[in-house]
Amino acid sequence: PAEEIQLDLDNLIRIISSWKRALEEQQNHTKKLKFLDESEGNIRLILTHSSDFNTKSYRINLKVPHREESLSLKLWRPVTNQKKDLIIFMPGLGGNIDNFSWLGSGLSKKGWPVIFIEHKGSDSFALNSSIIGDEPLPGGADIYQYRIKDLDFVIDSYKQGQLGFKDSSSYILMGHSLGALISMLYEGNPPNNEFLSRCENALDDFALTNLSKLLQCQLSEIPIPEFEKSTELKAIVGFSSFGSLIWSNKTNSGIDVPLLFIGGTFDLITPLTSEQFKLFLANESNSFSRFLIIEGASHFSPIRVLNKNLSQMNSNDVFKIQENFIGINPHKFQNLTLKIIIKYLNDLDKKEGLKPVQKQNIDNLNFHILGEKELKMILGN
Repeated sequence: PAEEIQLDLDNLIRIISSWKRALEEQQNHTKKLKFLDESEGNIRLILTHSSDFNTKSYRINLKVPHREESLSLKLWRPVTNQKKDLIIFMPGLGGNIDNFSWLGSGLSKKGWPVIFIEHKGSDSFALNSSIIGDEPLPGGADIYQYRIKDLDFVIDSYKQGQLGFKDSSSYILMGHSLGALISMLYEGNPPNNEFLSRCENALDDFALTNLSKLLQCQLSEIPIPEFEKSTELKAIVGFSSFGSLIWSNKTNSGIDVPLLFIGGTFDLITPLTSEQFKLFLANESNSFSRFLIIEGASHFSPIRVLNKNLSQMNSNDVFKIQENFIGINPHKFQNLTLKIIIKYLNDLDKKEGLKPVQKQNIDNLNFHILGEKELKMILGN
């Protein structure tokens, strides 16, 4: 070990000041939600409080050229055959697809065929192996290249009728955190030439106020496979989405399909206003795009811990998080978001947009459904 430790106090003070400014900015933007005018008409939703879903899922394995092991998928067939679009869901880094079964089951009950992709190498097993020292941390290939190729193979197999779902050729992409980013990388433009300089500036404070910057900047060292833009993508639904360094300005992403972003005011991993709002506004304007904001929800609110008692999580769970970091009751968050996703997608089928609402309360959850105009007002654009 070195006999002397040199500490750059000036740089440390600069980092702390940057962190403080970012937190103050986030707080100021979030406070503006309290001053929104309450909507005259409430959104009509009937929430079910059952935490158990009984629709059956099954698994299949696909042999893929880019992996030695087979690609594992979890599928739900729709309870009623309504010829709806296929929904493809991807979890975040270290995610376990079983923790999102509430979503697959709930959507299949309403007629959607659903596929969950298990991305080996960047799933809960891989991250847990890294934490205990058995394996290195997932690298750029596992985090980005293999995930994007997994998605492409699933979409191609679906179009060729190899997955048993062929009522529609169009599809909806859905994901949590990194899963949402993979959806956008697959369908959108690659990072432009200024991405590297944006990363250098963004990491000056070691990404203390936005941990997603570290993942985004890994892209500067990785060639991302490019695919032809699909004309069959119907919409993208993202929980705790990130990518504002990759696409920093209006229309940078090249994505013009309807978006439904879902975020919480307690998200400390992908901050609501400085990350998620900015990514939302970097896409082409679409009159059907909406942002669902749930007050008190965190980055982990979409994750349903299989043990209902959060204080007795299974020892294999990667995210051993204290309840005060989880935010509002996850089951309530999941019940509300499921109903709003269903309504949003049904409205899209009717060529209608989900009505924006402000300062609504259902089941003791305060939430807002906003469009581009309202988000710009909150950010002061």
